[in-house]
Amino acid sequence: DPIFRKGALQKKDKSVEAQMTKNDLYQTPKDDEAALLNAKFWKLYKKTNGNFLRTLWHLAAPTFVPGGFCQLAALASQLAVPICVMQLLKALEASFATSGGGNILEETLPYVLLIFFLSITNAFCTQRYQFLSYQSGIVIRTAVTSAIYEHSLRLTPKGREGLTSGNVTNLVATDTQKLFEVFQDGHMIWSAPIAILIVVAFLLLIIGPSCLVGAAILIGLVPLSKKVAYTVVKIRSKRVAVADERIEIITSMLQGIKGTKLNNYEDQFESRVTEARQREMKLVRKEQTVWAITLVIRVITPVLSSYATFATYVLVSEDHIMTASVVFTLAMLFNMLKFPLNQAGQLLSKAALGVQAMQRISQFIVRESKEHSPGTDISEGSDSTVLEVKNGEFYVGSESAEASSDANEDNNQGSSGFTLSGINFNVARGEVLAVVGEVASGKSTLIQGLLGDTRSSGDTIVTTLGNLSVAGQTPFILSNTVRENIIFGSKFEEDRYERVLDACCLKTDLISWPAGDLTEIGERGVTMSGGQKARVSVARAVYANPDVALFDDILSALDAGTSQRLFENLFENVSDSNGLLHNSGVVLVTHAVHVLQRVSKILILNRGECIFHGTWEELQSFEPKNELHKAKIEAMRSSLQFGTNDDEAISVKEERSDVKTAASSAMAKHTDAQKGETMTIEEREHGISALGIWLLWFKYAGGVSFITVQIFLMTLDRGSYVAIDWWLSTWTASAGQSITVFGVEFPNQLDGQSAQYPYLIVYAILVAANFIFLTARSQWAVHGGIRACQRVFSTMTRRVLHAPMSYFDTTPLGRILNRFTYDVEQVDITLSQYMSIFIIACSWLVAGQVGMPH
Repeated sequence: DPIFRKGALQKKDKSVEAQMTKNDLYQTPKDDEAALLNAKFWKLYKKTNGNFLRTLWHLAAPTFVPGGFCQLAALASQLAVPICVMQLLKALEASFATSGGGNILEETLPYVLLIFFLSITNAFCTQRYQFLSYQSGIVIRTAVTSAIYEHSLRLTPKGREGLTSGNVTNLVATDTQKLFEVFQDGHMIWSAPIAILIVVAFLLLIIGPSCLVGAAILIGLVPLSKKVAYTVVKIRSKRVAVADERIEIITSMLQGIKGTKLNNYEDQFESRVTEARQREMKLVRKEQTVWAITLVIRVITPVLSSYATFATYVLVSEDHIMTASVVFTLAMLFNMLKFPLNQAGQLLSKAALGVQAMQRISQFIVRESKEHSPGTDISEGSDSTVLEVKNGEFYVGSESAEASSDANEDNNQGSSGFTLSGINFNVARGEVLAVVGEVASGKSTLIQGLLGDTRSSGDTIVTTLGNLSVAGQTPFILSNTVRENIIFGSKFEEDRYERVLDACCLKTDLISWPAGDLTEIGERGVTMSGGQKARVSVARAVYANPDVALFDDILSALDAGTSQRLFENLFENVSDSNGLLHNSGVVLVTHAVHVLQRVSKILILNRGECIFHGTWEELQSFEPKNELHKAKIEAMRSSLQFGTNDDEAISVKEERSDVKTAASSAMAKHTDAQKGETMTIEEREHGISALGIWLLWFKYAGGVSFITVQIFLMTLDRGSYVAIDWWLSTWTASAGQSITVFGVEFPNQLDGQSAQYPYLIVYAILVAANFIFLTARSQWAVHGGIRACQRVFSTMTRRVLHAPMSYFDTTPLGRILNRFTYDVEQVDITLSQYMSIFIIACSWLVAGQVGMPH
């Protein structure tokens, strides 16, 4: 197998090229592809009438249910092992008692083989259960993440109310991970209680009702664990809200990083982020403290249960004494309880966080959104009509607002708002509708209304036929090559692509760039001029070959000559069968009134009203009754008479002469792609984390003082735990004789119940000491993790803020945001908890090595 071969080579060859990457893995099964799972999610969501929980269940059931059967088989094999061990010990005792061990092999071999078979079954079933559970979690995370992305693109203005980019980022980065974790361990929710009940039943058969006291403690701690888990949920809900706020500040900062740098706002942003972070860290500290309490409960519960069971056993009857056989059997069963009990506490926390995450995602999914297709019911007799607006009335801000002269369509945050009304028009294929008007007349609001991105009245009907593309005032630029920005996921057609480049006046620019159209554009297009970004945006809209094309004031960012040539290439002869937009209905918002006589229809807006809709010829004879409207029309006609046609013709002539020198193809070869690379490749570490990374965490956690105190507390904790086992062993040695421990004499157990009191007192003291030391080392460890995550975040924020602009030009925004969202969550919570568990595991290992020889 190639994967195994390369995996084996990694040990010999430590170079980056020899390391295994995602490209070495098998292809994702088609059933698990994101596009298919997204479509399946929405289909099931509609089928279940918007029931989010049932939708998740139907998605996960094909793998989650078989995983449950595997978990059941694994649980059965685990619980059967103690029975076989008990029978094996009885067979050994009987063999030695009757024949001195003569038939020992014949009598014990079946049990040994059965134990081996059960162990193998347990291993295979556990592996299969874990694989299917992980697969279920991956399916859920992929489907929900895709659904969140798609739904965010289809939200209506009402659906976006109160929603920030930080909210959506947190849903994708954090809440989907919580759902994954729930499905990862979901079967333990039912298997852990079953395991506990069966083990308690075994204890009842062995020592009788005395075990019920210990069982009562186990059951009694379940509500406590539930209460603690509920507390974690409450704290996390507050923390997530603060994290959303912090992410929103960071997102705004990164999106406007050039302005931040030019105005020297780094310190102001850092203080805002730090203030939000401090509020977040208070809640992180509370959450981690509560988690440490759950850790203490998980560890101390079996100890308390064992103490209560042993104390009850020896006190209810003088005939009950602590012997090796009783202690060994009970210890084995109580050890079996550790895992389900530990998992129960952890599962309650995970399940609670998962429910909260599900509620947050469900609340987002039910936000109002547009349908996939806005509709295709164009008026009868209009076979070529692709866009139609009837009774159009669009709102920005307050719906009841009336149009006012000082309304600003680009920044309508005032209490009055802005209203655009009286819009009625249709556009057919091969037609260009020019929308003109003064600043703040409602042109961009109209485009937003056609896209469904602003609110409209109940009587407004906007109907489109087929696909729609748009080129806005602010070009949307991907951090990718020029070619990928233009084709934008569409099928690459070389001939059409060349024609689009030529029509959008991009060939001259591409030839001057190092890798032609394979040159990478920096983040948000920072490596391009405003005109170049505008032309790339227009090229994308044209290449898509849409049924409806919307262009919002695209000519303003271009010089006179370039805008003239682009207009001629795309809009002047749009009805020509050879035109790139001959199959599209075009809406062109522009301030260039000199082009009005060269378009199909004209729509004139003034102060949120439509004052004219018709052809150029109709405009010449149009006489509005409103004197203000009449003055606007006259001013527009006058500006046409004094246009700079001669200068523009010269500019066009010069532009054409430049293009002739660049008549060759601007398309680059794939071998030239490396010349145009500007974005850095994300660094990735392979293999085990370097020792320096581990030491760095301990340094940030508190350095030498943290390590010293942690080792001291772990020594006391593990020492008290080992002392409990040692004391039980010592206790069993007193069956039939008195014993002396550290100069103190303890009575023979056979002397009556009063003889058991000294042993129980020492046992209680050791349990109490273990509880105190356990609590201290758990809290110290998690608070060290809190200090570490606080320093990591502050250092990262400071370095990113003060990084040069070249860093932001070559690093994708998404990569930086990922550090401040998902990675921060992992460092704050997951890493701190895992490092605490790692420290505990190390202490267990040392304690085992020290205690085993004794």
